[in-house]
Amino acid sequence: MENKTKYSISQIAEICGVSKATVSRVINNSPCGVGEATKERVRKVIEELNYRPNALARGVAVSRSRMIGVVVPDVSNFFYPKIIRGISDYLEKKDYSVIVCNSDYNPEKEAQLLMSLVDKRVDGVILCSGISNKAFLEKYRKYQVPLVLLGRTFDSSVSDASITGDNVKGSRKAASYLLRGGNRRIVYVEGNTELSGSKQRLEGYQEALREHGITFDKSLTMSGEYSIEFGRRAAEELLEKKVEFDAIMTGSDLIAIGVISGLLDAGKKIPEEIEVMGFDNIELAEVFRPALSTVSKPHYEMAQHLAKQIIRIIEGEEVGLSHMVVEPTLKLRRTTKERPYDSEYE
Repeated sequence: MENKTKYSISQIAEICGVSKATVSRVINNSPCGVGEATKERVRKVIEELNYRPNALARGVAVSRSRMIGVVVPDVSNFFYPKIIRGISDYLEKKDYSVIVCNSDYNPEKEAQLLMSLVDKRVDGVILCSGISNKAFLEKYRKYQVPLVLLGRTFDSSVSDASITGDNVKGSRKAASYLLRGGNRRIVYVEGNTELSGSKQRLEGYQEALREHGITFDKSLTMSGEYSIEFGRRAAEELLEKKVEFDAIMTGSDLIAIGVISGLLDAGKKIPEEIEVMGFDNIELAEVFRPALSTVSKPHYEMAQHLAKQIIRIIEGEEVGLSHMVVEPTLKLRRTTKERPYDSEYE
């Protein structure tokens, strides 16, 4: 059974039969002054009691740090600046500071960052991720740090609140739009297939194929990373292998922009010969030429909503609907042909 009792340094010292200074030296990895046997005994007790100093200090002193940790996979990705801006714009009005951390799509690094934020005594954490291990997040709850999720949903045992776009519906809508326009061989290009959003988008693509009576062809799927360069390489590979296709949909706008660049360099006409659909509606999608048709979610507004939620949680207020799923729309521009029914998708 998990031990939920809170312990102080004094209690740890008493259990170990050592001084508070000794426990402090072990916690802070002091280079001298404590024998190896004593270190091992103290560490074992700390581990058994799930002790983390700053997290437990919060249970004693109710003063707030007025800091919120925000963990994203990659702040340089065009997808995340608008989210971070939405969060920080709201939190600044509430006199909270933001600590932004990059997990680099690495679940182990993400876990380390989350624990580091506990030690920094943040008042709450906003996690923008599709890589977290649910079992780890369940354990993380014992540190009593308010946690909200952007981009994925779990039950209340893992997070206090969450908001995400419906990736399945968004992808299905994009694929259905292309299929309804007469395309039959649609290549699907995704980034990191281990992310929950990637799996959901693939599911939506497959659902649309079934709805239109088309058998899923795995040879028409590609995966790699969320970058323009990967998109370009994907387009070059499709052309080199002489794959027959009439449209491409992607798991991110960055990939789509790279795909378009590769196709244009090869002399292909877009959208006359090949239609291309992105996903995310980042700012670059609108200014790129030809302007990118894409799946759109209100990222700034979603980020603001979650920032409001975490402040309500911290201040003990009613949060209302704590777990939300937003249905995406299509933002149709110049990489798809105009259709008389475009307004049905926007």
